[in-house]
Amino acid sequence: MTSCAFILAAQLVASPATPLPSTATRPDARRLLERVIQIQELRQEQQREYSYLETVTTEYLRKDGTIDHTESKTFQVTPSPEGEYRRLVTEDGHPLSPKKEKEEEEKFRKYIEKQMKFSDAERQHATSEKLASRVGRFQTRLREALEVYEFTPLPDEKLEGRRLRRFQFAPREGYRPHSRGTDILNRIEGTVWIDPRQAQITKLHMIFREDLKFFFGLFGRVSKGSEATAEQWQDESGLWLMDHITATLDARLYFLKKYRRRIVYSYSDYEKYSVETEEGDFRELDSEEGSR
Repeated sequence: MTSCAFILAAQLVASPATPLPSTATRPDARRLLERVIQIQELRQEQQREYSYLETVTTEYLRKDGTIDHTESKTFQVTPSPEGEYRRLVTEDGHPLSPKKEKEEEEKFRKYIEKQMKFSDAERQHATSEKLASRVGRFQTRLREALEVYEFTPLPDEKLEGRRLRRFQFAPREGYRPHSRGTDILNRIEGTVWIDPRQAQITKLHMIFREDLKFFFGLFGRVSKGSEATAEQWQDESGLWLMDHITATLDARLYFLKKYRRRIVYSYSDYEKYSVETEEGDFRELDSEEGSR
């Protein structure tokens, strides 16, 4: 998860009735995002302790924007030293066929066996490297955003008792990108919602203000107007979790295929995860099969 996937260790903070500081002393978007950058390692380390369900719903769109047909797949996502393991559990809302279920079960069994071959030290080292890489990429993107964008304050919004700072962002006038990352950001504008007390991005909406071509257009392009929205929520323990990501894409691939789709990634059923628990489940399964 994407990205894709967001945790804060602290409990819910002061009462919603607590007044916010005056406008003159309130931190601007840059200071708030710097705080977001600083706390990412802790949040993402805690997020990796959880498994969850990810449902990917794809709407295939006609030229006029109406839906031609819809497909969906639901995955059980579990953390691993290499990142995450995604196990298919349903298609279009229906259980898998016996054949496909057996294939997924076998792939998952091999995955667990591989994890159990790692020593605790090896597992921790691989996990730390993966976490550092993920945190580094996220921090790099935010620092690039601080370089590329101007942030304009919008009226605050109140959501579920918490007041959120809201900023519109767009590339600085005359800004010249110097990397692939800054070139992509330079084609995007949007709005960001930040919880100032939690130093957490709670919602992000982005829209392409101009086409983005891949290798001078030879491998396709994402068209102007394509957009994406991501939202997170906080559970009772203070854990920040991804709720959903919605992307509407108008693109062309390799000069030939027109790509018009709305893709919704929905996340649910978050649970603490451990490899040892899954290993125990498989041992029970093996025992039952051996007794037949």
